[in-house]
Amino acid sequence: MGRLQTEDTSWVNSDLSDWQPFIYYVDLPSNESSPSGLRTKINKSKEAMPYLTYIIDNYPDFPDVSVFIHAHRNGYPQAWHNDAKNYDAVEMLQGLRLDTVMDRGYANLRCTPNPGCPDEIQPYRDPPDPEKLPEQIYPAVYAHFFGLPISEVREKIEVVATTCCAQFAVSKQQILQRPKSEYERFRRYVEETGYDDDTIGRVLEYMWHVIFGRESVDCEATGRCFCEIYGRC
Repeated sequence: MGRLQTEDTSWVNSDLSDWQPFIYYVDLPSNESSPSGLRTKINKSKEAMPYLTYIIDNYPDFPDVSVFIHAHRNGYPQAWHNDAKNYDAVEMLQGLRLDTVMDRGYANLRCTPNPGCPDEIQPYRDPPDPEKLPEQIYPAVYAHFFGLPISEVREKIEVVATTCCAQFAVSKQQILQRPKSEYERFRRYVEETGYDDDTIGRVLEYMWHVIFGRESVDCEATGRCFCEIYGRC
């Protein structure tokens, strides 16, 4: 989890006491120590920087399942994307079926398909949508991340889709499918890119599922998702 100094994450320790928290402060001045002992070097790319930093810092000694979530616990609009009563992250995580995560390797925590599915990112939209810069640069970022010539990307990702909003659970074995050096390369790109925070953050929002072994279009029936991920059948 990444958090700003102004955000309250006390709920993690008080209401998820059986989880081991890794809370990264993303906006501390360089001369200030982190209350949690964890921090990112810079505040860039939304949740991507603390997520990648957690992976790099802890590689290869992960718990069986790692959950990547935002700092806001509940309420609308800040936690609108949490699939639980009152948009409550605690209720969402208490219902998470870890056996399903272990079996799948990766699970998006959002089952409600909109936004994201069935075709959120269309890199080759013709004509391009000027309001959708992330989908226009997606092929270039994909090529860099996965070591492909840009000319070969289209056959891999004609369309990219998954439910929003960059909250997910991953098994240890799935994280270890990639060497630490790859995650370091991903973070270095994020640190050095000239794209603004919102743009590169949105690209990564629709790339986590690919990084962790899913197809470029990873959309399943809503009812099946709720049943298998949360046991709400």
